[in-house]
Amino acid sequence: MVDIMTALATASQAIKLAQDLRGIDKAMDAAEYKLKIADLTTALSDIKMALNDAKEELSSKDAEIEKLTKQLRRVADLVEYQGYKYDKTADGKPQGTPYCPVCEQKGLLVHIAKVLSAKQCPSCKGFFDAHFFGYA
Repeated sequence: MVDIMTALATASQAIKLAQDLRGIDKAMDAAEYKLKIADLTTALSDIKMALNDAKEELSSKDAEIEKLTKQLRRVADLVEYQGYKYDKTADGKPQGTPYCPVCEQKGLLVHIAKVLSAKQCPSCKGFFDAHFFGYA
């Protein structure tokens, strides 16, 4: 948002410079006229850079919004059973292995795996006492 405000302030400055150029007396010397043109060119360049920065920032925010929207849709497709989230069958029952609740808090969906006789998250290495559903 800061880049947009900078662009607007610079645009205002450029408009003022353009108005100054229109009001220049014919008798003004060429050096002063060239100085005003250089100031206007610099201001317009600053506007272009600020708008490009703002465009990149907005694009980044759009990508983050899309990522979060996909995560929300994914979480909506899960079912909770005894404090753990699972994929769900067509009839809404939990299936397969649960997702790690620790990693879920970090925005990750990682299945808990069976390691020997223990149930452990391969990402955060936490141990859990969760139920594994064997039906498809």
